[in-house]
Amino acid sequence: MTASYRISKSFVLLFLMLWISWSCSHRSPLSNQQQNAVTTSPDCRSINHDAGQTEICGQPLSIVALSPYILDIMLSLGVEPAGYAAADLTGDLLRQPKFINPEQQISYIGNKLNSQPVNLGDRHSPSLEAIAQLQPDLILGEEWQGTQGQYALLSKIAPTVLVDDEKGGWEHNIEIISKSLNKQELSHQIKADYDAKIETAHNQLALVVRKYPRVLLISSGNLSEAIYPYNDSEFSRLLEQLNFELVNTESVLSDNPAISLEVLSQLDTDIIIIVAWNDAEKSDTQGWQKLQQEWHNVPLLGQLPVSQAGRVFFVDARLSTIRGPLTAAAILDSYLSFLTPLK
Repeated sequence: MTASYRISKSFVLLFLMLWISWSCSHRSPLSNQQQNAVTTSPDCRSINHDAGQTEICGQPLSIVALSPYILDIMLSLGVEPAGYAAADLTGDLLRQPKFINPEQQISYIGNKLNSQPVNLGDRHSPSLEAIAQLQPDLILGEEWQGTQGQYALLSKIAPTVLVDDEKGGWEHNIEIISKSLNKQELSHQIKADYDAKIETAHNQLALVVRKYPRVLLISSGNLSEAIYPYNDSEFSRLLEQLNFELVNTESVLSDNPAISLEVLSQLDTDIIIIVAWNDAEKSDTQGWQKLQQEWHNVPLLGQLPVSQAGRVFFVDARLSTIRGPLTAAAILDSYLSFLTPLK
């Protein structure tokens, strides 16, 4: 990295910090609704999260969600964001100031939105200017979004809470977010309802687990180029909760993270589940289904005993981007749809 580049980058960051500081110092007066919220909720709470500690007072009204994962948890708690940073945005959607048709524009969970949140751009580079213009009471995001000084910049705009889904999954993070939103009791109910749903599914699939206990969970966007193990994900955790045994692929991978077709054909499994997307057309919302057709066109895959027995199933990889309680329920429903008939 050249010295001129470092100076240029530092200047941009300094300019952003000065602009955000000016913007936040010129916030418009609180509305009556906000004044009442502060007056009637004088309690301040300290939130420990994965980027530090944040103090939040009263009931936040205008909230920013910096990723699909955060949006999922917020919507499960009955809270809608004023602004939202999405994943895998197409060029057309990137140019729209709002999500005017969230059911069509936000996969799987957009139907839970009654409002039209401001479009803050892609989750990897949300617009700080758009966030500051919203004058939010609270910013919620993921821990990785606070790196390279971003957490400090976001915190200048509003109290910011960032969580890491790899530390306990949504079941842990919903506790942090619900405390930030003053909805702790609801989070307990959500987890209890989910546990009950898992128990019901466990009973429904008990015979299937006994007959076909071993599941090979893999992911791919192009079967002819790369297939990866997927044993550390929301998909795998759910299978383990249902008492399935995940096929261990570590012994056959050596230094290559991908599984070759030859190695795949040698793995002993009762069921294969592919978390799929389409490398050629990532904006194609149905692209993952094309891999299902491709699978049976590859002789080595179509001739697998598990393929011949009809126990190869596909799920949409976009669910792995969302990962919250609403998505976990959607994955469970998907599993039940193709595993229950195996009884």
